[in-house]
Amino acid sequence: MSVADTNEVALKENEVASVSTRGPVVPFLVLETQGELYAVRWELVKEAGIVSPQDVCESAGRPEVTRNSRSFVLYYLWELVGQDRPKERPDEIAAVFLEQNENRMVLAPDRILWKQEADLRQLPQWLRRAPVVAGVISMASGVAVVVVEPFELKEHECL
Repeated sequence: MSVADTNEVALKENEVASVSTRGPVVPFLVLETQGELYAVRWELVKEAGIVSPQDVCESAGRPEVTRNSRSFVLYYLWELVGQDRPKERPDEIAAVFLEQNENRMVLAPDRILWKQEADLRQLPQWLRRAPVVAGVISMASGVAVVVVEPFELKEHECL
């Protein structure tokens, strides 16, 4: 077993011990919003593409998009991670249709980028910026990508 597969504990003088936990390598869908990268677990993704603003029904409560006779609640990625609302409304909305058990939602990033296999590194609770932030993955280039768990939103009811 290599050091990379084990929990690493680093102790330095006058520093608090930190633990880095690596998980198994799993696929993620990498997304971008307002210049920052985020990822969702691939197993949640049912479909990805573009929807027109005319496809969004805003009549009651949260906006919804209907696909194959099923309603999906729409959440913009910027609002889930605590970013400001963009000044301009897009002509087309990038849409990632997600499902987990009986829960369904459409996650709307600025751009859908690529599928990436990586190991999820859990973050301590005090490092999370928003209730939906689950951890981080590292790209081959060394860039860190924040992993979001959109269905955690219902538990925290932050929106």
